[in-house]
Amino acid sequence: MMMNLRVILRQGVSPLSLACWSVSSVSKSSLSTSASMRDRQRQPTGKAGMPSPYLRTPFFHERAPPPGVDLSLQERLDELYPKNPLRGDRVNVGFATESSSKSSRGRVSDWRRGARANKELEKAAREGSLDIDLGQVRDSWVKAGAVYEDIMAAADLYGVFEDLFGHAYFRPCLMLDIRYAFKDVLVPVHRGNMVKPREAATAPKVTWKSDDNGLWCLMMTGLDSHLQSETSQYLHWMVANIRGCDLASGDTICDYIQPFPAHGTGYHRYSFVLFKQEALMELQKVDESYGEVDIRARSINSAEFYEKHQDNITPAGLGFFQSDYDSSIRNFFHNRLQMKEPKFEYEFPDWYVTPWLFPFAQSAPSHGFDEFLDRRRNPKDLEREVLEEKLRHTDPFTGEAYIKYPGVHMQELEEQFPAPIGEKRLNPKQSYKIAQWRRNAVQKQRLKQRYFRSTDHSDLRRDPSMTSR
Repeated sequence: MMMNLRVILRQGVSPLSLACWSVSSVSKSSLSTSASMRDRQRQPTGKAGMPSPYLRTPFFHERAPPPGVDLSLQERLDELYPKNPLRGDRVNVGFATESSSKSSRGRVSDWRRGARANKELEKAAREGSLDIDLGQVRDSWVKAGAVYEDIMAAADLYGVFEDLFGHAYFRPCLMLDIRYAFKDVLVPVHRGNMVKPREAATAPKVTWKSDDNGLWCLMMTGLDSHLQSETSQYLHWMVANIRGCDLASGDTICDYIQPFPAHGTGYHRYSFVLFKQEALMELQKVDESYGEVDIRARSINSAEFYEKHQDNITPAGLGFFQSDYDSSIRNFFHNRLQMKEPKFEYEFPDWYVTPWLFPFAQSAPSHGFDEFLDRRRNPKDLEREVLEEKLRHTDPFTGEAYIKYPGVHMQELEEQFPAPIGEKRLNPKQSYKIAQWRRNAVQKQRLKQRYFRSTDHSDLRRDPSMTSR
């Protein structure tokens, strides 16, 4: 650069023209360099003039979305769990909750200060000799209203509100005392506890606190027992126009029937809802005669029932329990419902069956051809074969008489055909009377392998209440 400048000065070029020339030359060179750099960044080439896939600018369909287009976590959750535009948010259809006043909070603070200042109470708690009255704790739990929060939380957990009223819910404000009389004990209903169908065979005793002029409606529904609809329920019991807390003073709209969860359907939920009536109601009674139960007439949709009478009733109390199948259900289906007892089975997906490869293939399967065919058979046929085999080796007086040492009796399966008279003996590997695959099958049956492993199962599934305790 210095040599070029010196040559220009010796030739008599003015400094001003030199400056203009240098600036123009530098600008042109920089522009050409930047343009070439842009071209290279836009689409650089590698060997043989091909575009390089590593340094080039990605095309429009390869680029990420611009800022502000991608969704946030909450927006993605709203897409996964959209709200029903017809229903919107959940609606409270119960009574309004009373706000806690300053006086109640002051009483709680005074009680805490008094309990902390009690030295005898602190000493008994430290020494482990403090006796707590659980009845008093329960009364405090109910008076403080914490029990209603727990009932509402349990109902949300078990989906009771969703199946009863759809998008609506309510906060219980009245305590229901529900007890079933079974033999010499009383089986209570709390919030999701287990009650067997035989324990709930008769109508329970339901009590609550009310004045003599109050009007109530008690409804018991089975949320999971409907045999033909997923949105409807069966009405198990309904008494309307109850004065005070005397059930006998009300109008029985539907007689009580016990829970009847079908075999194989798991746990069913049964709810008790107590409605506060503003006036007397005229409801159509379920017409049933001669002790028979018409489950079609008992089909009801709780949400539609409340929507129809919402100006006259308000839910105030709630209690629910769970129940599953026991042996008393069979008698109920046959004698009360006059129908066959339905039984449901879980449909297991078909298990994977390895394709059969012939012995001359490179990778032959470890199982035999008979095992391959057994996997294609109906599982009920296999269970029947196992049961027949078990009964064949079972004596009604001495019990199971199976082969004690099945490996010792393998020789009786290896009997061979004798050689013809006057000829050499047969090939010992090809003269067995029983084929190799059949010998393997018999041996696995004696060893209780494959699907014969269930032969050892001696205790059949039965009702727990029939077993000895």
